[in-house]
Amino acid sequence: MSPRALAALTLLAVACGVGKDAPPAEQTTLPPGVVARVADEDIPQELVERIARAQRIDARAARELAIEDALFAVHARNVLAGTGLVESAERAALARVLLEDIRREAEALGRPTDAEVEEVTELHWIDFARPRLSRTTQAVVLDPGATKSEKARKLAETLRDSVRGETDPAAFEKKAKALATDGLTLKVENLLPVAADGRVADPKAPPGAPPARLEKEYAAAADAIPTVGAQSDIIETRHGLHVILLVDRIPEQRVSLDERRVVLEREIIDRRAKKRHLELLQSVNASTPVLLDRAANDLLSRVQVGR
Repeated sequence: MSPRALAALTLLAVACGVGKDAPPAEQTTLPPGVVARVADEDIPQELVERIARAQRIDARAARELAIEDALFAVHARNVLAGTGLVESAERAALARVLLEDIRREAEALGRPTDAEVEEVTELHWIDFARPRLSRTTQAVVLDPGATKSEKARKLAETLRDSVRGETDPAAFEKKAKALATDGLTLKVENLLPVAADGRVADPKAPPGAPPARLEKEYAAAADAIPTVGAQSDIIETRHGLHVILLVDRIPEQRVSLDERRVVLEREIIDRRAKKRHLELLQSVNASTPVLLDRAANDLLSRVQVGR
């Protein structure tokens, strides 16, 4: 039998176990492009084809799945009428359709632009645009005042002289901590790698999170140390007076623009879609009373635009 002459199945009562008084199935000629009808719901050929492709099944099996879903939906409307559950489910489905449309719009904008690639690269700079990094151990005489005290400066000079020439971080720390501080605070730390602009390469930072930063004076001084094992002179920051030992130098890593465009394309499209999603939510909230749209907005806010 051709799709235009398939049986229109009104098997709702039988499928849902309502009873022997259910209306019988009927046969009729269906309009072009429709393969079945359940109650007042038409099942289009295009839907069956999409189900067949998605499930990797033949057209007959796909049609049966579509009919079962339609039977269930009609039954749910009859049984759950007035409870609000059907309306909630329909709103959730509409929200999903809207988000899928938003994603298609984002994809239709084409390949990521250079500006989009550079913007997302900044979020993943360690992997795609890493300058050279300096791993350091520092000894610092803490003095947060704008003008450092003479007492702090003298201790910093003693510190510098005490650790001068020391290339091993453990020995550097031991010598620094052995100094008499005369009531001042002298702190020794092993720090994460830092770029010359102050960005800290923290492997535990959440992906895409803004990088932590060290003081620009400290970062520039660390980058200026010529060789691993060498030290800086006394460096002044708002925290105090530092002597820096260069423990390791990590070379830069740069990925070409074209390579980044390929690797970051999915994330960039997600960002486009999420931006459009937010714009729509803001537009709805600005133009329509919140009371009327609260449920739809809540559904939209809970559904993530997937990859």
